Amino acid sequence: MKKILAIAALFSIGLLVGTGYSYWKNAISLPEWHQASTVTKPVALPTATASPMPSPRSARAIQEKIKIAQPGTVQEQLTAPEVDNLIMAGLSKSSGKSPPLPSAIKGIKTQIQQNQIRTGAIVDLAAIEQMPLSPRTAIVHKILQMMPQLRGQPVYIGVVGQLAVKDGQPQLSANSKLQIGKLELPLDDVAQQLGMSRSAVEKNLTSYLQFRDLNIEKIDLTDQGAVITGQKK
Repeated sequence: MKKILAIAALFSIGLLVGTGYSYWKNAISLPEWHQASTVTKPVALPTATASPMPSPRSARAIQEKIKIAQPGTVQEQLTAPEVDNLIMAGLSKSSGKSPPLPSAIKGIKTQIQQNQIRTGAIVDLAAIEQMPLSPRTAIVHKILQMMPQLRGQPVYIGVVGQLAVKDGQPQLSANSKLQIGKLELPLDDVAQQLGMSRSAVEKNLTSYLQFRDLNIEKIDLTDQGAVITGQKK
């Protein structure tokens, strides 16, 4: 009987260790496109078509077009690479005591399919740990407290879900998830684990996708990108 209990205990321990190892491996798994991300700007993947694709507009060009638009309703279509450019521009700005983060970003990519956006970056956590604590780095430090095994690793961190609108700016929908490696975790659960409010987590994740001259009313996601409709400020 004791022998059977001992075998059962060893089996249980092995199962727990195996599950933990699998969880950790999924957390540090990097997307396939990371092989091409050797610089801190968005990665442009090759297309299968022979026709040349127009270059994605810079964040400055997009914001400037909205700024000079006539008063009234404005509709702007953004491709996935243009969303990358907007996010990277936000990451590159200094904000008060928060330093820009490009040195810690090793690649960024947005995909939009079936009314869902998947956007994220490969983050050098070792570089983040060397930066002073600020609103921009707070969520990464919180993730490291929750998952200390990630320390010193390059890790993919992103969001998956739909986009809603709050106070005239993009917001993540209720069923959105935080993605770490291959793990997809509901935002409500992440907020609870991090000891943060959901609104604080959302603000941290969407603060880089803002339109200073546009009160957004609607965001439609299509396979071609995101169509943003709003009123010129």
